[in-house]
Amino acid sequence: MSQLIVTAAGIADRNQARTILDGGSGILLDWDGCVSIGDVPHADGLKFLSRFQERIAIVSNSSTIRPRDIHRILAQAGVTFPIDRIILAGHQALVRAAELKRPTIVFGSLPMKALARDLGVVQVKCDPEIIVLLRDTRFSYESLHLGVNALLNGAHLIVSNPDLTHPGHAGLVIPETGALLAAFQACVPEQAFKMEVIGKPSAKLFEQACLALGIDTNQAVMIGDNPQTDIIGAKRLDIASILVRPGSSLRLADLC
Repeated sequence: MSQLIVTAAGIADRNQARTILDGGSGILLDWDGCVSIGDVPHADGLKFLSRFQERIAIVSNSSTIRPRDIHRILAQAGVTFPIDRIILAGHQALVRAAELKRPTIVFGSLPMKALARDLGVVQVKCDPEIIVLLRDTRFSYESLHLGVNALLNGAHLIVSNPDLTHPGHAGLVIPETGALLAAFQACVPEQAFKMEVIGKPSAKLFEQACLALGIDTNQAVMIGDNPQTDIIGAKRLDIASILVRPGSSLRLADLC
Protein backbone atom coordinates (compact mmCIF):
# COMPACT_ATOMS: atom_id res chain seq x y z
CA MET A 1 0.00 0.00 0.00
CA SER A 2 1.42 3.40 -0.91
CA GLN A 3 2.15 5.89 1.85
CA LEU A 4 -0.20 8.89 1.95
CA ILE A 5 -0.68 11.42 4.70
CA VAL A 6 -4.04 13.16 4.58
CA THR A 7 -3.90 16.59 6.20
CA ALA A 8 -6.42 18.83 4.44
CA ALA A 9 -10.18 19.12 4.75
CA GLY A 10 -12.59 18.81 1.85
CA ILE A 11 -14.56 16.18 -0.03
CA ALA A 12 -11.60 15.04 -2.11
CA ASP A 13 -9.45 14.47 0.94
CA ARG A 14 -12.21 12.65 2.79
CA ASN A 15 -12.61 10.42 -0.23
CA GLN A 16 -8.86 9.79 -0.36
CA ALA A 17 -8.83 8.90 3.31
CA ARG A 18 -11.74 6.52 2.91
CA THR A 19 -10.02 4.88 -0.05
CA ILE A 20 -6.91 4.32 2.06
CA LEU A 21 -9.05 2.97 4.89
CA ASP A 22 -10.92 0.58 2.60
CA GLY A 23 -7.62 -0.68 1.17
CA GLY A 24 -6.17 -1.74 4.51
CA SER A 25 -6.69 -5.13 6.10
CA GLY A 26 -6.17 -3.67 9.56
CA ILE A 27 -6.44 -0.29 11.28
CA LEU A 28 -3.96 0.91 13.90
CA LEU A 29 -5.89 3.51 15.89
CA ASP A 30 -4.38 5.99 18.33
CA TRP A 31 -6.11 6.54 21.68
CA ASP A 32 -5.14 9.84 23.39
CA GLY A 33 -6.37 12.85 21.44
CA CYS A 34 -7.77 10.68 18.66
CA VAL A 35 -10.41 8.44 20.25
CA SER A 36 -10.34 9.94 23.75
CA ILE A 37 -9.45 13.04 25.73
CA GLY A 38 -8.14 12.34 29.21
CA ASP A 39 -9.03 8.64 28.73
CA VAL A 40 -12.69 9.57 28.19
CA PRO A 41 -13.76 8.38 24.71
CA HIS A 42 -15.76 10.84 22.63
CA ALA A 43 -18.76 10.10 20.40
CA ASP A 44 -16.82 10.07 17.11
CA GLY A 45 -14.26 7.67 18.56
CA LEU A 46 -16.91 5.28 19.84
CA LYS A 47 -18.74 5.40 16.51
CA PHE A 48 -15.55 4.62 14.60
CA LEU A 49 -14.62 1.78 16.96
CA SER A 50 -18.09 0.25 16.67
CA ARG A 51 -18.10 0.40 12.88
CA PHE A 52 -14.60 -0.97 12.22
CA GLN A 53 -14.03 -2.99 15.40
CA GLU A 54 -13.03 -6.26 13.72
CA ARG A 55 -10.17 -4.54 11.86
CA ILE A 56 -8.85 -2.30 14.67
CA ALA A 57 -5.97 -2.52 17.09
CA ILE A 58 -5.62 0.40 19.51
CA VAL A 59 -2.01 1.60 19.42
CA SER A 60 -1.15 4.22 22.02
CA ASN A 61 1.89 5.83 23.63
CA SER A 62 -0.04 6.02 26.90
CA SER A 63 1.99 5.00 29.94
CA THR A 64 -0.47 5.68 32.76
CA ILE A 65 -3.19 3.25 31.76
CA ARG A 66 -3.27 -0.52 31.31
CA PRO A 67 -4.90 -2.55 28.52
CA ARG A 68 -7.55 -3.79 30.94
CA ASP A 69 -8.38 -0.19 31.87
CA ILE A 70 -9.15 0.75 28.27
CA HIS A 71 -11.09 -2.49 27.87
CA ARG A 72 -13.20 -1.50 30.90
CA ILE A 73 -13.65 2.12 29.78
CA LEU A 74 -14.91 1.00 26.39
CA ALA A 75 -17.19 -1.66 27.90
CA GLN A 76 -18.78 0.99 30.11
CA ALA A 77 -19.36 3.07 26.96
CA GLY A 78 -21.04 0.12 25.24
CA VAL A 79 -18.14 -1.09 23.09
CA THR A 80 -16.75 -4.58 23.71
CA PHE A 81 -13.15 -4.52 22.50
CA PRO A 82 -10.62 -7.41 22.71
CA ILE A 83 -7.96 -6.73 25.31
CA ASP A 84 -5.27 -8.44 23.22
CA ARG A 85 -5.70 -5.75 20.55
CA ILE A 86 -4.92 -2.90 22.96
CA ILE A 87 -1.21 -2.17 22.54
CA LEU A 88 0.15 0.43 24.96
CA ALA A 89 3.67 1.84 25.31
CA GLY A 90 3.72 1.74 29.11
CA HIS A 91 2.64 -1.89 29.24
CA GLN A 92 5.17 -2.88 26.57
CA ALA A 93 7.96 -1.00 28.37
CA LEU A 94 7.26 -3.06 31.50
CA VAL A 95 7.12 -6.27 29.45
CA ARG A 96 10.58 -5.41 28.13
CA ALA A 97 11.91 -4.79 31.65
CA ALA A 98 10.46 -8.12 32.80
CA GLU A 99 12.30 -9.87 29.96
CA LEU A 100 15.65 -8.46 31.14
CA LYS A 101 15.19 -9.80 34.72
CA ARG A 102 17.49 -7.21 36.31
CA PRO A 103 17.03 -4.85 39.28
CA THR A 104 14.68 -2.12 38.08
CA ILE A 105 13.27 1.19 39.22
CA VAL A 106 9.93 2.14 37.68
CA PHE A 107 9.10 5.82 37.54
CA GLY A 108 5.34 5.73 37.04
CA SER A 109 1.92 5.61 38.67
CA LEU A 110 1.01 3.15 41.40
CA PRO A 111 -1.19 1.06 39.03
CA MET A 112 1.71 0.79 36.58
CA LYS A 113 4.07 -0.26 39.38
CA ALA A 114 1.52 -2.90 40.35
CA LEU A 115 1.40 -4.05 36.72
CA ALA A 116 5.21 -4.27 36.76
CA ARG A 117 4.98 -6.53 39.81
CA ASP A 118 2.37 -8.71 38.08
CA LEU A 119 4.63 -9.02 35.03
CA GLY A 120 7.58 -10.12 37.17
CA VAL A 121 9.69 -6.96 37.00
CA VAL A 122 12.37 -7.08 39.72
CA GLN A 123 11.71 -3.71 41.42
CA VAL A 124 14.24 -2.07 43.75
CA LYS A 125 14.48 1.33 45.47
CA CYS A 126 18.15 2.03 44.76
CA ASP A 127 21.08 0.91 42.63
CA PRO A 128 19.01 -0.17 39.62
CA GLU A 129 20.45 -1.74 36.49
CA ILE A 130 17.28 -0.80 34.59
CA ILE A 131 15.17 2.36 34.77
CA VAL A 132 11.68 2.34 33.25
CA LEU A 133 10.47 5.88 32.61
CA LEU A 134 6.71 6.32 32.28
CA ARG A 135 4.55 9.42 32.71
CA ASP A 136 4.85 9.96 36.44
CA THR A 137 2.76 12.75 37.99
CA ARG A 138 4.67 12.31 41.28
CA PHE A 139 8.09 12.72 39.64
CA SER A 140 10.28 14.86 41.91
CA TYR A 141 13.76 16.32 42.34
CA GLU A 142 14.59 13.19 44.33
CA SER A 143 13.45 11.04 41.40
CA LEU A 144 15.63 13.04 39.03
CA HIS A 145 18.63 12.80 41.36
CA LEU A 146 18.21 9.03 41.70
CA GLY A 147 17.71 8.48 37.98
CA VAL A 148 20.55 10.70 36.78
CA ASN A 149 23.10 9.03 39.03
CA ALA A 150 21.87 5.56 38.12
CA LEU A 151 22.38 6.40 34.44
CA LEU A 152 25.89 7.68 35.17
CA ASN A 153 26.57 4.36 36.93
CA GLY A 154 25.57 2.38 33.83
CA ALA A 155 21.82 1.79 34.21
CA HIS A 156 19.89 1.06 31.02
CA LEU A 157 16.95 3.41 30.38
CA ILE A 158 13.68 2.08 28.94
CA VAL A 159 11.40 4.96 27.92
CA SER A 160 7.74 4.32 27.26
CA ASN A 161 7.40 7.16 24.74
CA PRO A 162 9.14 10.35 23.62
CA ASP A 163 6.01 12.59 23.59
CA LEU A 164 6.53 15.94 25.32
CA THR A 165 2.77 16.52 25.79
CA HIS A 166 -0.65 15.17 24.88
CA PRO A 167 -4.03 16.95 24.60
CA GLY A 168 -6.14 17.40 27.71
CA HIS A 169 -9.62 18.66 28.44
CA ALA A 170 -10.61 22.25 27.56
CA GLY A 171 -7.52 22.72 25.41
CA LEU A 172 -5.07 22.10 28.25
CA VAL A 173 -1.70 20.53 27.51
CA ILE A 174 -0.66 17.51 29.61
CA PRO A 175 3.12 17.06 30.15
CA GLU A 176 4.21 13.63 28.98
CA THR A 177 7.04 11.16 29.47
CA GLY A 178 9.26 12.96 26.98
CA ALA A 179 9.31 16.01 29.24
CA LEU A 180 10.74 13.87 32.05
CA LEU A 181 13.23 12.35 29.62
CA ALA A 182 14.33 15.88 28.70
CA ALA A 183 15.17 16.48 32.37
CA PHE A 184 17.43 13.40 32.38
CA GLN A 185 19.06 14.49 29.13
CA ALA A 186 19.69 17.96 30.55
CA CYS A 187 21.81 16.36 33.28
CA VAL A 188 23.45 13.45 31.48
CA PRO A 189 24.78 13.57 27.90
CA GLU A 190 22.71 11.19 25.76
CA GLN A 191 25.83 9.38 24.54
CA ALA A 192 26.73 8.59 28.16
CA PHE A 193 23.88 6.12 28.75
CA LYS A 194 21.95 3.34 27.01
CA MET A 195 18.37 4.10 26.06
CA GLU A 196 15.56 2.08 24.49
CA VAL A 197 12.39 3.88 23.38
CA ILE A 198 9.34 1.60 23.16
CA GLY A 199 6.54 3.87 21.92
CA LYS A 200 5.81 5.50 18.59
CA PRO A 201 7.59 6.49 16.37
CA SER A 202 9.67 3.39 17.21
CA ALA A 203 8.62 0.26 15.35
CA LYS A 204 7.68 -1.97 18.31
CA LEU A 205 4.07 -0.87 18.90
CA PHE A 206 3.23 -0.90 15.19
CA GLU A 207 4.64 -4.40 14.81
CA GLN A 208 2.91 -5.67 17.97
CA ALA A 209 -0.42 -4.32 16.75
CA CYS A 210 -0.04 -5.92 13.33
CA LEU A 211 0.85 -9.22 15.01
CA ALA A 212 -2.31 -8.97 17.12
CA LEU A 213 -4.36 -8.39 13.96
CA GLY A 214 -2.61 -11.20 12.09
CA ILE A 215 -1.45 -8.94 9.25
CA ASP A 216 1.80 -7.68 7.73
CA THR A 217 2.71 -4.04 8.31
CA ASN A 218 2.13 -3.21 4.64
CA GLN A 219 -1.52 -4.27 5.07
CA ALA A 220 -2.15 -1.75 7.87
CA VAL A 221 -3.43 1.81 8.03
CA MET A 222 -2.38 4.09 10.90
CA ILE A 223 -4.86 6.72 12.12
CA GLY A 224 -3.53 9.27 14.59
CA ASP A 225 -3.36 12.92 15.56
CA ASN A 226 0.39 13.35 16.11
CA PRO A 227 2.56 13.84 13.00
CA GLN A 228 5.78 13.28 14.95
CA THR A 229 4.83 9.88 16.38
CA ASP A 230 1.83 8.37 14.58
CA ILE A 231 2.68 9.49 11.06
CA ILE A 232 6.49 9.46 11.04
CA GLY A 233 6.51 6.06 12.77
CA ALA A 234 4.09 4.63 10.21
CA LYS A 235 6.10 6.05 7.32
CA ARG A 236 9.28 4.34 8.53
CA LEU A 237 7.50 0.98 8.19
CA ASP A 238 5.75 1.87 4.93
CA ILE A 239 2.38 1.84 6.68
CA ALA A 240 -0.24 4.05 5.07
CA SER A 241 -1.39 6.78 7.45
CA ILE A 242 -4.20 9.26 7.98
CA LEU A 243 -3.74 12.32 10.16
CA VAL A 244 -6.83 13.53 12.01
CA ARG A 245 -7.61 16.39 14.39
CA PRO A 246 -6.07 18.08 16.29
CA GLY A 247 -3.07 17.49 14.01
CA SER A 248 -5.22 17.96 10.90
CA SER A 249 -8.49 19.51 9.78
CA LEU A 250 -9.71 16.02 8.90
CA ARG A 251 -11.94 14.53 11.63
CA LEU A 252 -12.34 10.91 12.68
CA ALA A 253 -16.04 11.35 11.91
CA ASP A 254 -15.11 12.00 8.26
CA LEU A 255 -13.97 8.38 8.01
CA CYS A 256 -17.19 6.79 9.25
